[in-house]
Amino acid sequence: MVRVLAILGAIAFGLGCADATVFPYTSVCEQINGNLTSASDVIFPIQAVTYQKETQHWFLSSDQNPSCVVRVGSSQDISRVLQIIRDTKTPFAVQSGGHASNPGFSSTTGVHISLSLLDQVVLSPDKKTAEIGFGQTWADVYDKLEPHGLNVVGGRVIGPGIGGFTLGGGYSWKTNQFGLTCDTVELFNIVLPNGTVTTASPSYNQDLFFALKGGKNRFGIVTSAIFRTHPQGRVWGGLRIYPSTSVPALLNATRLFQTENTDPKAGLITTLEGGALGTTALVLMFYDGPEKPPIFDLFDGIPFLVSGTLPNRKWTNFIASFPAELKLNLRGTFASVSTSTLTTRFLDAIKNETDSIGLTKGLKTGTTVSYDIEPFTQYGVHATDSAFPHADSPLPLNLYFSWASAAHDEYWYNRMKQSIATLKQVAIEEGIYSESFTSYPNYAISGTTAEELYGEANAERLREIRDIYDPEKVMDLAGGFEI
Repeated sequence: MVRVLAILGAIAFGLGCADATVFPYTSVCEQINGNLTSASDVIFPIQAVTYQKETQHWFLSSDQNPSCVVRVGSSQDISRVLQIIRDTKTPFAVQSGGHASNPGFSSTTGVHISLSLLDQVVLSPDKKTAEIGFGQTWADVYDKLEPHGLNVVGGRVIGPGIGGFTLGGGYSWKTNQFGLTCDTVELFNIVLPNGTVTTASPSYNQDLFFALKGGKNRFGIVTSAIFRTHPQGRVWGGLRIYPSTSVPALLNATRLFQTENTDPKAGLITTLEGGALGTTALVLMFYDGPEKPPIFDLFDGIPFLVSGTLPNRKWTNFIASFPAELKLNLRGTFASVSTSTLTTRFLDAIKNETDSIGLTKGLKTGTTVSYDIEPFTQYGVHATDSAFPHADSPLPLNLYFSWASAAHDEYWYNRMKQSIATLKQVAIEEGIYSESFTSYPNYAISGTTAEELYGEANAERLREIRDIYDPEKVMDLAGGFEI
């Protein structure tokens, strides 16, 4: 019966298309379906609504049509699934929130493992830590913690999932105060590629603990982690939108914010948006307190179009105020380069790139050309031993491009890489680029090497750890950065 349903699903997806979608791993899906407990389920393509919901990504270009979705509800069932995948050498994917920007990193034509049922937030008796399931978004977690007056170091907008964000490092509004999200993890619960259910912490499987802090999905399937909590009160902040005429003054204020701010409770993201009519800007402002601090006086007097900065806000209200919902029917990706500080020439170079690319983006079905400038303080004082090195407090610049047509994929990938190369050269000439800086995994473009992500020493260390915990290279069957 299961096989019949799967075939009907393939027919349903193929109706109206030139070529019906083919699901080559249906027999593996059937085998998995026969070995799961009632805590989990298998969703075939004929269950179209649920199937689509469980495989949907922020970028349409990150979607694929798997032979089935396995919605796992326990570590034991994940163990069973991984053993079948290992034995059959079936390609698979693991999806948490669906914000992976690189095609195939959390999608597959094989077995798509959804963690959406792993949505627990369990406080310790003293409320100093919380076990958080990797199948939910940060907005879900914040809603559950708010009644307790608590928070964790997590995502800055509502969309990203717990899993990929944490395993990639995790820049947060709280990073100045506590470090990256991975720096606040006390223990990972993980199912190894051979099906073993285990943990990693500073006192147990220490090498694996290191690898999971920035090493992404190369070492097994992490089901949850124990995060340190902290009290959360009311905050100040929100979004301002600026016209093109204000961009030069805004960039200068951003530079001064980066060089003059010494308050770790203050945070900022300045985003330049390129278009045919010029470059405009969005600024996200944050203060971990109810009232605006003096450092944001730098932005007073700069004409804006819209201001949503408010005092005395709930944390959840603040996070929900940013437009970061799922955007469908867009192709796109991220890319990144880091610097030690922000100089006038470097910021001008970012604006020049935004101007020139944004001006002609419509010729190649471009819909978004944006550059996120993130002026953190010296957050590296909170850094722990991690696969992603950040003790030197690198400032990540995030490029986010999107477009409509698959025919222009190659153009936009190449254009983004060219822009990164241009900005890196300016940073080198300005003396604000260090060879110790690597590409932040959650912003890195597809094809980024292990050495570019982690540095030569950490890349070699990760390979040695991989050979211990995944000697058969089962995780190579899942998309992601190669190590």
